[in-house]
Amino acid sequence: MPITYKIDRENRIIDEKWTGTVSRNDLSEFWKKFLEDPDVLDIRRTLVDLRESQITFTGSQMDTLIQSIVLPVLKGRDWKTAIVVTAPLQFGISRQYQVFAERFSKDSIFNDIDEARCWLLSQ
Repeated sequence: MPITYKIDRENRIIDEKWTGTVSRNDLSEFWKKFLEDPDVLDIRRTLVDLRESQITFTGSQMDTLIQSIVLPVLKGRDWKTAIVVTAPLQFGISRQYQVFAERFSKDSIFNDIDEARCWLLSQ
């Protein structure tokens, strides 16, 4: 699976890492499993590291997944996400996510993982 996560219980942050090629199906499968984890739903603060990924899905496909997978599970709960990128495509898809997720999430995009973690810890 090109998307993995681990929970930093001490800081109440979910560390999510994307590596290699990430398709629409990869994201769909990940979100379905991820959102079944009760600890994830309790914490709802994620540091997403996209720096080693190549994203092959479109913004429209991502929005469809948000509507069909994420929103029904969240049931009005909020989320915070710090996204770390290095490439223009990573930034572009992250910005699209930021717009689509405004319904439930406060997000910020960074080039530095330490800055991203500091921002998330302040939320």
